[in-house]
Amino acid sequence: MNCLYGDIPTEQFDKYREKLHNKIFWLLIYKDPKTKQKYSHVDFDRYFRTLMEEINGLNKIIGISPYILEMMALLQAAYEQTTYDRFDYNEYRKFVLDAHSVLDKVEV
Repeated sequence: MNCLYGDIPTEQFDKYREKLHNKIFWLLIYKDPKTKQKYSHVDFDRYFRTLMEEINGLNKIIGISPYILEMMALLQAAYEQTTYDRFDYNEYRKFVLDAHSVLDKVEV
């Protein structure tokens, strides 16, 4: 794969994609009513912000991808759910899982 800083093996990108899937998955755990107490020490806003910056960095490295923009929009919509007085975990979860599936469409 040719990117901003030279060639990156496809296998390396696949492993990175798996790590990014895991990072996105943690968004569910941090807000799940069944598990959020266990992770109350985590600064969710900071975690979310740094994850979004990382995804934006990926976009710059591999070249502009409409799928990355879609993924970021879905994650932002999920984040917005967390700011509502009547937080709906199921809706939040759907946005996060949709973003999770879009990640698989990102091509190198």
